[in-house]
Amino acid sequence: MSSNSLESIDQVSYAFSSAAQSDIGCVRATNEDAVFMNDAEKFWIVADGMGGHASGQVAANLAVESVADYMSRWRYHEPDVLPFDRIPGATLTESTVSNAVRVANVRVYNRSQSDPTCDGMGTTIVLMHYDPNDGLAVAHVGDSRCYRLRGDVFERLTDDHSLAGELTRSNLLTEQEAKLHAGSNVILRALGMDDDVQVDIAVVEPKEGDQYLMCSDGLTDLLHDFEIGQMLKDRSHDLDLVVKDLVDEANARGGNDNITAAIVKVAIDI
Repeated sequence: MSSNSLESIDQVSYAFSSAAQSDIGCVRATNEDAVFMNDAEKFWIVADGMGGHASGQVAANLAVESVADYMSRWRYHEPDVLPFDRIPGATLTESTVSNAVRVANVRVYNRSQSDPTCDGMGTTIVLMHYDPNDGLAVAHVGDSRCYRLRGDVFERLTDDHSLAGELTRSNLLTEQEAKLHAGSNVILRALGMDDDVQVDIAVVEPKEGDQYLMCSDGLTDLLHDFEIGQMLKDRSHDLDLVVKDLVDEANARGGNDNITAAIVKVAIDI
């Protein structure tokens, strides 16, 4: 999903609340997912690491720590100087989230090149950040996803950078057929694969009552989108309950991967 312009900006002050749960699942020996939520500074991160000998855990945690450090501290040091060039025609918020992810990519890549135990490691990432001047930016690399529930409409805001995603977008297979295709779990784009990475960014206008779900494929491989959307609708009063029930349901269906679900809800700031 390429960079999009903001739909429109209402002069409304928003507050955000969130809940997250990350679980090892029923099969894996370690949890290679990582999550970080910061309602006060209005950014939220989910990563899903990959690599043998627990190096995926290293990649995911390093990526999340790097992005959180950039968003919390580094981006304020020299506001006119970014480590990477600004995206032509992009807002400051788009360039900020792009830089945060690309900096994290460099750190994961350098670690994989310098530490033999981390050779070949990588991680997906989803980063959401709200700025009142620009809107809500959703930046992602890989097949971890971001969804939005607005009223009764539940929709995906990200495209999977995976073989299954490519097969689906090319209309060669349905999403369910693509998941069963040999090699469909191959990730085509991730942090740590090269010394730079292309970051997909979407910018949307949040509205009161919106719920944004970020999750790893340990959830979406086992639950259909409509099931996830229905659970968000039915439990919208309790974010902690939603993420718990999502993880529990994925585990009940086999839990064959790590499972992370993180929800951010929008309210009017009074």
